Amino acid sequence: MKCKRKMQKRRDVLTVIGMMILLAFILRMWPILLLMLIGVFFYALWMLFHMDAAPQQPAQAPLLALPPPASEESVLNTAFSVLQRRITEQVLLRYPNARWVWGVADARDRFVHGGELSILLNRAGGYRRAVVQVNNLQFCGLQYPTAEQPQQPASEPETEPSEEPEQEPETVDYGLLAFEWVEANLQALNAQCNEVIGSGKDSFRIPASQLPHGDSWPPICKELLRNGFFAAEPLADGIQVQIKVK
Repeated sequence: MKCKRKMQKRRDVLTVIGMMILLAFILRMWPILLLMLIGVFFYALWMLFHMDAAPQQPAQAPLLALPPPASEESVLNTAFSVLQRRITEQVLLRYPNARWVWGVADARDRFVHGGELSILLNRAGGYRRAVVQVNNLQFCGLQYPTAEQPQQPASEPETEPSEEPEQEPETVDYGLLAFEWVEANLQALNAQCNEVIGSGKDSFRIPASQLPHGDSWPPICKELLRNGFFAAEPLADGIQVQIKVK
């Protein structure tokens, strides 16, 4: 606004000077006319230099809005994601072909409340399980149980056979088997889901002939739920999988 006012004043001054020059020319006042022309020339030079040297006010940069404060839930989700990434890095650093999955269903809740965390391993040099060490929501390392270390058979001296006490049958953990089966067949299951959706249905049956040992069906159902299926129920002749709400 100030620049516009200054320019208007300069135009008014030039208009007045021009009228005086015209009047002097009409009245044949040559000396005054010459002085006026000289004055107009110097005034034009002065105005030209002052217009170039006039400081321009920089445009004010728009104020940046502050990002919204992070909620406690988002911080916990980020910390849990970092934990899973660090576990993957540590496992692959020691065993490049290994794969892992959480050994407990409520891993995130245990992580938040400081509970014990463990993972199931596959192709990890003979290890089947590892304990995740966490302190104040920060990953501290993996502890591989000593009892699961692969051992080389030691040569023993020949001794007379002795009767050994009967050993109790070992409990089999089918969690890792279920994880491997679902991972290997996930692409085929997704293709079957698309066919079921195209036919207007909301569920399909996995026959027993395509499934591993029957005791592994409940863990397989849990893995199916973890991979996005709505429901999975073991039956006598297979597993009934539901892909959407009825």
